[in-house]
Amino acid sequence: MTKKEFVSKVINILKLNNRDEHVSRRFVLRVAQGIAKTLISQKLLDRTISSELNLYSHIPCFEFEKIEAIKCPLIDFRMCITLMKSKTPLPELVFSRLGASIKDIVSLDGNYRFTYLDKGQYQRNKKRQHSLKDEVYIYLDTDMHLYIPDQEIYSIDLTILTLNTEEIENCSSCKKKECKSYWESDFVIPDKLADVVLNQTVQLMGVSRQIREDQNPNNEQGS
Repeated sequence: MTKKEFVSKVINILKLNNRDEHVSRRFVLRVAQGIAKTLISQKLLDRTISSELNLYSHIPCFEFEKIEAIKCPLIDFRMCITLMKSKTPLPELVFSRLGASIKDIVSLDGNYRFTYLDKGQYQRNKKRQHSLKDEVYIYLDTDMHLYIPDQEIYSIDLTILTLNTEEIENCSSCKKKECKSYWESDFVIPDKLADVVLNQTVQLMGVSRQIREDQNPNNEQGS
């Protein structure tokens, strides 16, 4: 389902209740995505939707460039012999208490998988007396860039869960660019939760309308 299709469903229901009211499509989408993000985060935690591959977006040829480790804002990486930083930030991810929703990070030929770590895990690994020589670690910072310490790797494929699917094409150097509008990009939600998000969005939009009416009694116009 596209963003346009989902928002149209909400607006059509709202218009049945009040035909004269103008509804902002972007506001509806913002409300719906907020609800979807919360529900998805909860379901990721109990692992009931982790196998639903249609939720995830694939980014092929996600490129990195070498930067000077000593100038890196991340203190933990300043002593790295080599430091790679992604050329572009990732779209905003869905997070849960399990961390960022990065499903797979693989080499371009698909034969090697990289290990994603958060900052705490990276620091603990650095303190281990014996590190795993065959593992390559990738770290996501708060700037939404990925970093690869002590390895010279220029491109990977990865799979992520983001609601901002319209940004995926800008992250890939080899994905064919399509003339698809913002509203034609996917509205990410598990099928089993689609009706829940729809109903909660309609309900919240109704509450928002009621608040506006209460703040403007007798249809008084503000100056």
